[in-house]
Amino acid sequence: MVKKENSKTKIVGAGIAGMTAAINLSKSGKSVIIYEKNDCIGGSRDGDFEGMENWIFSKNISDSTTECGLDFNGIPKSPIFEFFVHLYGIQPVKIKSPEPFFHIVKRGTSSDSLDNYLAEICKSCNVKFFFNQNYDISKADINAAGSLRSAAYIRGAQIEANLPNQVHLLLGKQFAPRGYAYLIINDGYGTIATAFKKTSNRSDPLNPCIQYFNKIGLDFHIKNTFANYGSFHLPKIWQRNSPLNIGEAGGYQDYLFGFGMRFAMYSGLSAAYKLLGKYSQSRIIDRELNIKRKISFANRLLYENLSFENTKYWVSRFQNSKYPLNILRTSYDWNWKKIIKSSKLANKYAIRFS
Repeated sequence: MVKKENSKTKIVGAGIAGMTAAINLSKSGKSVIIYEKNDCIGGSRDGDFEGMENWIFSKNISDSTTECGLDFNGIPKSPIFEFFVHLYGIQPVKIKSPEPFFHIVKRGTSSDSLDNYLAEICKSCNVKFFFNQNYDISKADINAAGSLRSAAYIRGAQIEANLPNQVHLLLGKQFAPRGYAYLIINDGYGTIATAFKKTSNRSDPLNPCIQYFNKIGLDFHIKNTFANYGSFHLPKIWQRNSPLNIGEAGGYQDYLFGFGMRFAMYSGLSAAYKLLGKYSQSRIIDRELNIKRKISFANRLLYENLSFENTKYWVSRFQNSKYPLNILRTSYDWNWKKIIKSSKLANKYAIRFS
């Protein structure tokens, strides 16, 4: 499905995946247009903080971002070497690593956001943006418009806090039924959110998270709240027909704890390779993407079936390990049992977090 030399490549969605695809196509001489339904770049995630993980893929963060046409050193970010894990009824546990677990990036419209960083590269490559546009996806070359399915939810709030930078992970049904919750504080601002599966309980799980942190002495001011939904699915990895679905639209996401930024970047790069006729390069990327998301799918199934005692055991293992990142990396290695299990249950499972 190579694009004609003088034709314009049309992308729907100005998120990480869409802009990564646009950057790589433009650098190869293609004329690219991005259609975005919002009135600006990053508007749907304005003020949010997210993490770029350091364990899922075979290449490290710096090398993988370079491969995707980006300068890792130029991305505004903060490395996270430690975080706290909270289980209901027991003391918080600090987990530390000599390497960063992940890098916190700001999302949204500000000049120091990841979205703005990508947008500036796009503009330097003469990518054209059309905002407030609900472009017909069926007529696009690339669909990066996000998931339309609803099977899991996120409830969260953007906050202000006169507190040191810190990251907290909350586990347990009290905070997030069949999911997890987190608090990130970075330079006086932050995000508190809970990602959870559908249950019969209609109460808002965000409130217990806020109350819990206030109870242990972490006071913050809520600026505004947000809500989102979505779904993971496992479509065919090799796509030749338009539109090419990338990012969440193609199910490219970490199923376990939702670290999807490198998935998004790689899926954008793979789509660019397809449109440029570089099928062998695309196939190499797609193969790893498919393996990693299937393994993360199986990891999520295992996580959801952990008892409270099992969860305590794994938290203790991370706490006592000198290199906890190695545990995470091992959990994303090739494993036939995980792949088979995830393939059999693919149509019965859906969870989303970004």
